[in-house]
Amino acid sequence: MHEDEPLTSRAEDLRHADRHAEAIEVLRAAVAAGECSAPRELAYALLGSDQPREALEVVKRAIRRGRTDLYSLLGSIASELDESRAAEDAYRKALGHGDLSALNDYGVFLRDEKRFVEAAEVLRRSADFGDVLAPSNLIHLYEDDLDDPETAIEVGEKYLAPDKPAVYTALAAAYAAVGRTGEAGELFQRAIELDAPRAHQKYAWFLWDHEEDLAACEREFWAAFDNDEEGWSYALGYFLVDRGRIDEARAVLEHGATWGDMNARELLAELETR
Repeated sequence: MHEDEPLTSRAEDLRHADRHAEAIEVLRAAVAAGECSAPRELAYALLGSDQPREALEVVKRAIRRGRTDLYSLLGSIASELDESRAAEDAYRKALGHGDLSALNDYGVFLRDEKRFVEAAEVLRRSADFGDVLAPSNLIHLYEDDLDDPETAIEVGEKYLAPDKPAVYTALAAAYAAVGRTGEAGELFQRAIELDAPRAHQKYAWFLWDHEEDLAACEREFWAAFDNDEEGWSYALGYFLVDRGRIDEARAVLEHGATWGDMNARELLAELETR
């Protein structure tokens, strides 16, 4: 993945071997050596460490050295760390530097801030610019936040296409919300074929909530692990906690936390207080 960046590549190998502290030190050296991917990878590694806020400083230093392409990453990390003002400032600067890919992330941020009208406008702009994730986020906004499944379905059917696989899971969820579970199941399975983001996890939640098929649900959560889907550790950990399998859940959540899954970290901390 980092063929021309030997230190960053070495750090990636270390992280996959769960040698995260060593990986961080190698990534610091990679940043000093000027490897292009290193600031981003170091920030991600720090998010999974006991010093997640240092990730912000790493990205800020890189930006001061001219890496204006990292403003969107700064916004994402600041949002993860509940630094709302810093996140919005970073997203606006990313857009000011012509980074239209930041529109989707900015729209998601506005949604998280419950600024739904602004979020819808930004996500529609992002979708019109061709961002492959914006339509699915717009669908979720209408279905989950604005309680408007009809508009969610309208948006989903407008953008449904194999080159936007995330739309399949979002539209499936909207169908399920209005009782069209048969069509929803078919869309989830098609999403898995298209390797849509978090497709196995989302199908698992559907099986849990609408089909009450716990065995199939667990298979899908483990399939999310097998496919290294983003957020798999929190989803699987939550399921295992609900089923009373605490030791298994703790192991899963600890792994996710070291890889920067903040939701896994929070659920793990909650377990430790029980």
